[in-house]
Amino acid sequence: MKILIINPNSDELTDACIRQKADAFVQGAYEVSVVHVRSTPKLVSSYRDAAAALPEMMEMVLQGSGYDAFIVACHSDPNLDVLKEITDKPVVGIGEASMKIASMYCNGFAIISPSVKSVPKKRTLAGKYYCSELYKGAEVSAGNEEEKLYLAAKKAVENSHVDGIILGCANYANADKYIERKLGIKVFDGVACALIIASGMVMYNSYKRN
Repeated sequence: MKILIINPNSDELTDACIRQKADAFVQGAYEVSVVHVRSTPKLVSSYRDAAAALPEMMEMVLQGSGYDAFIVACHSDPNLDVLKEITDKPVVGIGEASMKIASMYCNGFAIISPSVKSVPKKRTLAGKYYCSELYKGAEVSAGNEEEKLYLAAKKAVENSHVDGIILGCANYANADKYIERKLGIKVFDGVACALIIASGMVMYNSYKRN
């Protein structure tokens, strides 16, 4: 099995963060590659940024015949619907995956976000994914460091009384264990959640063809 993770942001540091999480999570069970879009800012934060990323993202999927599934590694899930439309292979967004898996385990979740501008989009996505009743708001983190993310998560729990936290940025991917141990509630990273769903769908599709 081969899965391609597409980073819609142009930041290579984000690539490294995603790759670290994917390697630690998959542990060699299947192959994961990470690529980034070159025509966007380091952080995709607007619909205009997402539109700029679309041509490259489509090309990556259309030319990705060697891959069994694709993951969009930006928590706003830019261009996810378009990519799903142009291929029969599984395409999973880390925002979509984290919210849907969190909804299976939590009575309410809050999302840790990298910027104030992205917060309204989280609410919109929660509605799109039929998770509005469980979405209890977002907190903006002061940085990507584990302790800063923990403090944002702690504030979210105090303000919203949630029993689940979603890490709303690919740059946060490796902080889930740290925050969960300190906070004592379930924490969901979208990269891991998307790998769970994408790999599972590949195996399920293979099963149905045999």
